[in-house]
Amino acid sequence: MIKGVLTIVFDEPFYKAIFERIDGNSYSVAQVNLGTSLPRMPEIIYLVNRKYSKLNFYRTTIENRADSHINPKRAQRLAHTATQQKQIGTKAQIALKKQFEESKIIKKMSVKENKQLEKERKFLKKQAKKREKHRGH
Repeated sequence: MIKGVLTIVFDEPFYKAIFERIDGNSYSVAQVNLGTSLPRMPEIIYLVNRKYSKLNFYRTTIENRADSHINPKRAQRLAHTATQQKQIGTKAQIALKKQFEESKIIKKMSVKENKQLEKERKFLKKQAKKREKHRGH
């Protein structure tokens, strides 16, 4: 069973469309900025019909939950502990935040690598210039 959800959220100062896709125990989420004005229905329909295939979904796995009866007191305790946790946002927003953090780490590593390569290139250029100056002696 595949389930899809579209949520429009106002995340100051932009409206964002958050697409969620659940396929078995695979959970994917994508986000699109819609701008500062309230999105109209034709824009949303265009986004779903035309742009959905081009969205970059971030994929995670979700734990399997059995849909069974839960004791009301246990449900109350679980609800209390869930409200005490410091995580902010929905499951989709948490997944998007995780994706952002991972991309930030990857970007940081690539910038560091590029700096190192540039430093090495400059050093080799300086060495070649030194050798060129002292070539005839």
